[in-house]
Amino acid sequence: MRKILASMLIIIVGMVCCLALACGPLHAQESTGEGDVMAKLDEISKSQEELKTAINSIKEELQIIKLRVTQSQ
Repeated sequence: MRKILASMLIIIVGMVCCLALACGPLHAQESTGEGDVMAKLDEISKSQEELKTAINSIKEELQIIKLRVTQSQ
């Protein structure tokens, strides 16, 4: 009796695992279009370039301020 219950439990757990793999995250990933992902990556890349430009501009302004402060002392 216990062997039958144990084997049924193993079969049920196996079926649940198979269903989880079939309908889980992999299935959701397939529904996302590759074009959507590439567009989002391009958008992120452009945003990073804009941030880099802004940071470099701020660094230049801080360097100018530093020079003015040291000259006035």
